[in-house]
Amino acid sequence: MKKLFSRREAVLLLSLLLIAGALFLILFLLRGEGDGEWDAVIRYRGQTVARLPLDVDTEYEFECEEGVNRIVVRDGAVLVESADCKNQICVRHGTLVPADADVDFISCAPHRLLIVIERRGSE
Repeated sequence: MKKLFSRREAVLLLSLLLIAGALFLILFLLRGEGDGEWDAVIRYRGQTVARLPLDVDTEYEFECEEGVNRIVVRDGAVLVESADCKNQICVRHGTLVPADADVDFISCAPHRLLIVIERRGSE
C-alpha cells in the first residue's frame, strides 16, 4: 500500500498547521471579540463628540449647524436611522458591527460626521 505522505512531508504539514493555528489564536485573543468591549465613536469635523458602548442599546441625536442625524445602537451594532441630508448615504449604509471595525465606517459628508467602531479604551 502506497503512503499518502512521506514522514518528512507529514511533519512539515503538521508544523505548518500548528503555526497557523497558533497565529489565529493569538490574533483572535488580541482582537478581543468579546461583548462589551467596543464603542461606536462619533466624530464631527475630526473631533470625537460621543462614544456609545455597543453593549447598551441607545439612541443618540446628533445636531450640528449642517443638520441632524439620529444614531441608534442596537444588538451590538450601530446605524444612522435617519438624517436630514439630501443624499441619505449614511442611512442607506446599514449597520456597522465590530467585525467591520478595521475596514468600514459610516460617513455623512454633508454633515461632516464620521462613525467608526473602536475598542473600548483606545483613544
